[in-house]
Amino acid sequence: MQPIRKHPDVWVRWLRIMSAAFAAVLTTTLAQAGGCIPSQSTGFIEPMIRYSFGDQSFPANSFSTATHPSSNEQKTQLRLLGEHGLGDGFSLDYDLRYVFGRRSELKKGVDVVKTNNGLQDQRIGLNYGLTQDADFADAIEIGLVVPGSSSEKSPTLDSGHWAIEPVYVLGFKPGFWNLTGHLDVASRIFLDGGAMQFRTHLEIGAPVFDGVHLAGKLFFVRTAQMGGFSNLYDKGELYDLLRIGVEARLPLTSNIEPVLAYEDGIAGIGGHAEQRVTVGVRLCY
Repeated sequence: MQPIRKHPDVWVRWLRIMSAAFAAVLTTTLAQAGGCIPSQSTGFIEPMIRYSFGDQSFPANSFSTATHPSSNEQKTQLRLLGEHGLGDGFSLDYDLRYVFGRRSELKKGVDVVKTNNGLQDQRIGLNYGLTQDADFADAIEIGLVVPGSSSEKSPTLDSGHWAIEPVYVLGFKPGFWNLTGHLDVASRIFLDGGAMQFRTHLEIGAPVFDGVHLAGKLFFVRTAQMGGFSNLYDKGELYDLLRIGVEARLPLTSNIEPVLAYEDGIAGIGGHAEQRVTVGVRLCY
């Protein structure tokens, strides 16, 4: 058994990224942020490429920053985000993903490589706006997670199971330092009764220089197992992770906004301690 050790520079990276977070901005204006519903026939699409990599894994039995050497896993994800205003306070959003996965591991001096490509879990959601003020906007959402492919091949692409996801979303402006914020709180309930994920996504920040917007990002998910799993692959529903990051956006025009982000998984249970780089562009209409 290979030794478990602390993530070597986890606290250094935590301080660097969270320092940027306090100087950061929510990635777009409040009108494009979570909580504010776009008017009818307006919205945005945001295509992106995300590359993740890691060769360390978290302990299998406890939530920890400790890691141990593991297989080398790399994923290149093609992702399309979007939201479209339906009118009367409603909007439709979507999160569509396709991934190229590669895992390599040294066994008895031989590098064993496994690859797996395909659709990941796809998500669509219906939003309804509640308070829609300039400094505070919130909404409720019901989302549907549609499995894109089977979870029976390694490396696993996603959970591979149907789920519903009620979400509370808000965007806010505290009123100092030009800060804005965005918070999502959700429960992802798998329809096979196996597990429920409690998910939180937070972004906080402020504009910095030459039109550049920076956002400090935090994503946290814990899973409550509600029933037994009939086979190993059902455990794709188990997802426990703390990830932090920084995102930069540069509005070129009122409708075009390139995006660059870096994120780092710093604590979790099982799974790889992955780092991720994202390049994309938001197109508003």
